[in-house]
Amino acid sequence: MDIPLKCHCGLLRGVARDIRPSGGNRLTCMCDTCQAYAHHLGRADTILDLYGGTDIFQMTPRQLTFTESIEHLRCLQLEGRGVLRWYAGCCNTPVANTVSSARVPFVGVPHTFMDHAGHGRTREEDLGPILARTMGEYGIGELPADAYYSAPMRIMLRSLWLLFLAWLKGQHQPSPFFDADTGKPILEPELVYKEKQI
Repeated sequence: MDIPLKCHCGLLRGVARDIRPSGGNRLTCMCDTCQAYAHHLGRADTILDLYGGTDIFQMTPRQLTFTESIEHLRCLQLEGRGVLRWYAGCCNTPVANTVSSARVPFVGVPHTFMDHAGHGRTREEDLGPILARTMGEYGIGELPADAYYSAPMRIMLRSLWLLFLAWLKGQHQPSPFFDADTGKPILEPELVYKEKQI
Protein backbone atom coordinates (compact mmCIF):
# COMPACT_ATOMS: atom_id res chain seq x y z
CA MET A 1 0.00 0.00 0.00
CA ASP A 2 1.00 3.63 -0.43
CA ILE A 3 1.49 5.82 2.65
CA PRO A 4 1.36 9.63 2.47
CA LEU A 5 4.35 11.48 3.87
CA LYS A 6 4.44 15.00 5.24
CA CYS A 7 6.47 17.14 7.60
CA HIS A 8 5.02 18.71 10.74
CA CYS A 9 4.01 21.97 9.05
CA GLY A 10 2.76 20.21 5.92
CA LEU A 11 5.01 21.87 3.32
CA LEU A 12 7.33 18.99 2.45
CA ARG A 13 5.30 16.03 1.22
CA GLY A 14 5.81 12.71 -0.44
CA VAL A 15 4.63 9.13 -0.83
CA ALA A 16 6.04 5.81 0.36
CA ARG A 17 4.92 3.22 -2.18
CA ASP A 18 4.20 -0.50 -1.93
CA ILE A 19 4.80 -0.60 1.83
CA ARG A 20 4.06 -3.79 3.72
CA PRO A 21 5.29 -5.13 7.07
CA SER A 22 7.04 -8.12 5.48
CA GLY A 23 9.03 -5.88 3.14
CA GLY A 24 10.81 -3.80 5.77
CA ASN A 25 11.77 -3.49 9.42
CA ARG A 26 9.91 -1.44 11.99
CA LEU A 27 12.35 -0.74 14.81
CA THR A 28 12.79 1.62 17.73
CA CYS A 29 16.36 2.90 17.98
CA MET A 30 17.55 4.30 21.31
CA CYS A 31 21.14 5.05 20.28
CA ASP A 32 22.88 8.17 21.53
CA THR A 33 23.24 9.54 17.99
CA CYS A 34 19.50 9.34 17.26
CA GLN A 35 18.82 11.05 20.58
CA ALA A 36 21.41 13.77 19.86
CA TYR A 37 19.82 14.32 16.45
CA ALA A 38 16.36 14.79 17.97
CA HIS A 39 17.71 17.32 20.45
CA HIS A 40 19.71 19.11 17.77
CA LEU A 41 16.51 19.65 15.79
CA GLY A 42 14.75 20.90 18.92
CA ARG A 43 12.01 18.30 18.51
CA ALA A 44 12.95 15.62 21.05
CA ASP A 45 9.47 15.82 22.60
CA THR A 46 7.79 14.73 19.35
CA ILE A 47 10.52 12.39 18.04
CA LEU A 48 11.62 10.35 21.06
CA ASP A 49 9.47 8.02 23.10
CA LEU A 50 9.56 7.61 26.87
CA TYR A 51 12.79 5.57 26.64
CA GLY A 52 14.63 7.84 24.21
CA GLY A 53 13.73 5.74 21.17
CA THR A 54 12.80 6.75 17.64
CA ASP A 55 10.23 4.64 15.77
CA ILE A 56 11.69 3.97 12.29
CA PHE A 57 10.58 1.93 9.28
CA GLN A 58 13.28 0.70 6.91
CA MET A 59 12.47 0.66 3.19
CA THR A 60 14.29 1.11 -0.15
CA PRO A 61 15.04 4.43 -1.90
CA ARG A 62 12.89 3.44 -4.87
CA GLN A 63 9.83 3.34 -2.63
CA LEU A 64 10.10 6.97 -1.51
CA THR A 65 9.15 9.96 -3.67
CA PHE A 66 8.85 13.65 -2.81
CA THR A 67 5.81 15.36 -4.31
CA GLU A 68 5.82 18.88 -2.85
CA SER A 69 8.34 21.49 -1.65
CA ILE A 70 11.55 19.46 -1.94
CA GLU A 71 13.39 22.79 -1.66
CA HIS A 72 12.82 22.52 2.09
CA LEU A 73 14.83 19.28 2.33
CA ARG A 74 18.05 19.55 4.38
CA CYS A 75 20.82 17.10 5.26
CA LEU A 76 23.25 16.77 8.14
CA GLN A 77 25.81 14.29 9.38
CA LEU A 78 26.64 13.95 13.06
CA GLU A 79 30.35 13.90 13.88
CA GLY A 80 31.14 14.00 10.16
CA ARG A 81 30.62 10.25 9.73
CA GLY A 82 27.95 7.59 9.69
CA VAL A 83 24.45 7.99 8.33
CA LEU A 84 23.13 11.01 6.48
CA ARG A 85 20.14 12.47 8.27
CA TRP A 86 17.60 14.22 6.07
CA TYR A 87 15.02 16.59 7.53
CA ALA A 88 12.55 19.32 6.59
CA GLY A 89 14.21 22.69 7.17
CA CYS A 90 10.83 24.43 7.30
CA CYS A 91 9.91 22.82 10.64
CA ASN A 92 12.86 20.55 11.60
CA THR A 93 10.92 17.33 11.02
CA PRO A 94 13.13 14.23 10.55
CA VAL A 95 12.47 12.78 7.10
CA ALA A 96 14.88 9.88 6.55
CA ASN A 97 18.24 8.32 7.36
CA THR A 98 20.47 6.94 4.61
CA VAL A 99 24.00 5.63 4.42
CA SER A 100 26.45 7.81 2.51
CA SER A 101 26.61 5.47 -0.50
CA ALA A 102 24.00 5.69 -3.25
CA ARG A 103 24.46 1.98 -3.99
CA VAL A 104 23.00 0.76 -0.70
CA PRO A 105 19.21 0.25 -0.99
CA PHE A 106 18.36 1.55 2.46
CA VAL A 107 16.20 4.37 3.80
CA GLY A 108 15.03 4.57 7.42
CA VAL A 109 11.92 6.75 7.69
CA PRO A 110 10.97 8.00 11.19
CA HIS A 111 7.38 8.06 12.36
CA THR A 112 7.48 11.86 12.26
CA PHE A 113 7.28 11.93 8.45
CA MET A 114 4.67 9.20 7.89
CA ASP A 115 1.08 10.48 7.74
CA HIS A 116 -0.88 7.34 8.57
CA ALA A 117 -3.93 9.33 9.57
CA GLY A 118 -3.86 10.92 6.12
CA HIS A 119 -5.35 7.74 4.65
CA GLY A 120 -7.36 6.67 7.66
CA ARG A 121 -5.14 3.95 9.10
CA THR A 122 -2.94 3.49 12.16
CA ARG A 123 0.81 2.93 12.15
CA GLU A 124 0.27 -0.64 13.34
CA GLU A 125 -2.16 -1.34 10.50
CA ASP A 126 0.31 0.00 7.94
CA LEU A 127 3.61 -1.32 9.31
CA GLY A 128 2.78 -4.02 11.82
CA PRO A 129 4.22 -4.18 15.34
CA ILE A 130 7.67 -2.99 16.38
CA LEU A 131 10.04 -5.89 15.71
CA ALA A 132 12.67 -4.81 18.22
CA ARG A 133 13.68 -1.99 20.53
CA THR A 134 17.40 -1.67 19.84
CA MET A 135 20.43 0.06 21.39
CA GLY A 136 18.99 -0.13 24.89
CA GLU A 137 22.42 0.63 26.36
CA TYR A 138 21.57 4.28 25.65
CA GLY A 139 17.93 4.04 26.73
CA ILE A 140 16.34 6.24 29.35
CA GLY A 141 14.91 4.94 32.59
CA GLU A 142 13.72 1.39 33.24
CA LEU A 143 13.40 -0.15 29.80
CA PRO A 144 10.62 -2.53 28.72
CA ALA A 145 11.29 -6.25 28.72
CA ASP A 146 11.54 -6.39 24.91
CA ALA A 147 14.44 -3.89 24.73
CA TYR A 148 17.84 -5.13 23.55
CA TYR A 149 21.23 -3.84 24.68
CA SER A 150 22.33 -3.49 21.05
CA ALA A 151 20.66 -5.06 17.99
CA PRO A 152 19.42 -8.67 18.14
CA MET A 153 20.97 -11.12 15.68
CA ARG A 154 17.61 -12.01 14.15
CA ILE A 155 17.04 -8.38 13.19
CA MET A 156 20.55 -8.02 11.80
CA LEU A 157 20.09 -11.14 9.66
CA ARG A 158 16.64 -10.01 8.51
CA SER A 159 18.03 -6.59 7.58
CA LEU A 160 20.91 -8.11 5.61
CA TRP A 161 18.53 -10.43 3.77
CA LEU A 162 16.17 -7.58 2.83
CA LEU A 163 19.14 -5.45 1.71
CA PHE A 164 20.46 -8.32 -0.41
CA LEU A 165 17.09 -8.84 -2.11
CA ALA A 166 16.72 -5.10 -2.72
CA TRP A 167 20.25 -4.91 -4.13
CA LEU A 168 19.52 -7.79 -6.53
CA LYS A 169 16.44 -5.92 -7.76
CA GLY A 170 18.35 -2.65 -8.14
CA GLN A 171 16.09 -0.86 -5.69
CA HIS A 172 18.75 1.68 -4.75
CA GLN A 173 17.60 3.61 -7.84
CA PRO A 174 15.97 5.95 -8.39
CA SER A 175 16.75 7.67 -5.10
CA PRO A 176 15.34 11.05 -4.07
CA PHE A 177 18.50 11.63 -2.01
CA PHE A 178 21.30 10.91 -4.50
CA ASP A 179 22.13 12.20 -7.97
CA ALA A 180 21.59 9.43 -10.52
CA ASP A 181 24.66 10.38 -12.57
CA THR A 182 27.27 11.14 -9.91
CA GLY A 183 26.00 9.00 -7.02
CA LYS A 184 26.57 11.94 -4.68
CA PRO A 185 23.99 13.29 -2.21
CA ILE A 186 21.77 15.95 -3.80
CA LEU A 187 22.72 18.21 -0.87
CA GLU A 188 26.09 18.70 0.80
CA PRO A 189 25.59 17.44 4.38
CA GLU A 190 26.04 19.97 7.16
CA LEU A 191 28.59 18.52 9.56
CA VAL A 192 27.36 18.75 13.15
CA TYR A 193 29.84 17.98 15.89
CA LYS A 194 29.29 17.00 19.49
CA GLU A 195 29.65 20.48 20.93
CA LYS A 196 26.82 21.66 18.66
CA GLN A 197 24.39 18.91 19.57
CA ILE A 198 22.20 18.70 22.68
